[in-house]
Amino acid sequence: MRRGLILPLAGLVTAAGAFGLWQGLRAVPPTETEIILAAAARYVAETGGAATDCAGRPAAVEGVRLVVTCGADWALAVDLWGRPVALPGAGPRT
Repeated sequence: MRRGLILPLAGLVTAAGAFGLWQGLRAVPPTETEIILAAAARYVAETGGAATDCAGRPAAVEGVRLVVTCGADWALAVDLWGRPVALPGAGPRT
């Protein structure tokens, strides 16, 4: 009788733990390095410049995590999840 109760319960606990881990890993925002690399790839695709022209800096604007600048005239502001944020004077300019 105990085996008939314990094995399904152990399976349910294992499945719930795996589901929680999977959901938790999905909720982790990208690192600053990943954000800068993605913006640099976008810069290279749009302008043909070098990815080494890019640098990121923290933003002082609420809702903006980083501002990635590449070259003299290209900048991209991104939020916590790495999505572009429209700011006056800080969008991609080519």
